[in-house]
Amino acid sequence: MDFSAYIHIPFCSHKCDFCDFVAFAGVTNQEDTYCQVVCEEISTRLEALDAKPRLTSVFYGGGTPGLIKPSNIFKIHNALLERTNLVSGAEVTLETTPQSITNAKASEWLAIGINRLSVGVQSFCDDELIAIGRDHNRAQAVEGLVTVVDAGFRNVSVDLMYALPTQVLASWKETIEELLRLAECLEYIQHVSAYALDLAANSPLKMRFPESSASYPSEENFIAMYELLIKSLSRGGFFQYEISNFSKPGFQSVHNLNYWRNGEYLGFGVGAHRYVGGYRTSNWRSLGRYLRDYMGNQTIELIEPSTRLREAIMLGLRMTDGIDLRRFSQEYGVNILEQFGQSIERLKAGDFIEVNNHQLKLSSKGVPVSNSIIAEFI
Repeated sequence: MDFSAYIHIPFCSHKCDFCDFVAFAGVTNQEDTYCQVVCEEISTRLEALDAKPRLTSVFYGGGTPGLIKPSNIFKIHNALLERTNLVSGAEVTLETTPQSITNAKASEWLAIGINRLSVGVQSFCDDELIAIGRDHNRAQAVEGLVTVVDAGFRNVSVDLMYALPTQVLASWKETIEELLRLAECLEYIQHVSAYALDLAANSPLKMRFPESSASYPSEENFIAMYELLIKSLSRGGFFQYEISNFSKPGFQSVHNLNYWRNGEYLGFGVGAHRYVGGYRTSNWRSLGRYLRDYMGNQTIELIEPSTRLREAIMLGLRMTDGIDLRRFSQEYGVNILEQFGQSIERLKAGDFIEVNNHQLKLSSKGVPVSNSIIAEFI
């Protein structure tokens, strides 16, 4: 069976004000110890499997994996390769902030086998970066992207965010246009992820800019931002394949597609999740507790058939191709058109979904309100 593998690197130079991920600033003195423990976790978990898992993708996420020493990424990657079968041409991604990139690091990442970078730019407007607590600026973002392409990376993804405090439609357009100008000059920018800000309950950003703050875009402007994103990226040669993801042809994220197709995945490191053999489990979110008990589970959940069904619908509708109804019926034993007939007819009448050639998918009108539509099925 094919898997994807996720390795969590929690270290950051600075924790952004909106961040609710398992990420820690000011503890890089624990980097070597942490990476050794991750290697031990990889060995222990994979030795317990009946056979070497076959990996179609590997993703180093964080945190900021690009911040730590490449030698530690090398150590972890070797531990993984020793106990798995990585398919030829597998996608191997590393997340980084722009200011963590150097020529030397980029060259070492390539030598390790990293063949895709995900660069967290978020915005090309300095005032917006300041508002959300990022510790880089526009110039550093441009420099980082130029550096990785010059170093030889041929698959670069850029992360953007919208619906930010102080952001308006005009400034969002500036960010998109700057990205498209860069993509024209740096042809190996192949992918864009663009997510609306999701305010975490205890984030410093929520304290500075409460949800009721007039600094956020209105609902009307939120939709306008999303529509501008789709239209502009399409003009620049990036086609939308998932609600928040766009790529040039052939450069969809293999790793994320496995999640959206409800595939199984391995996970290593503090706070990492895995989905294997019908169980979804996660490691301790506390760094100290993980280092003491790397095989312990913070959560463990048996995914019942009914839950798997609902999740498959939710994830499938996020993709622009939608759900192949015949394949879905074969895999899950459910005829969606029969089981959710009333909801589907109502949503079709409102032009929120489409059913054509055995495909169920969101319409262009339905995509901006996808959460409400998906709720009808789960």
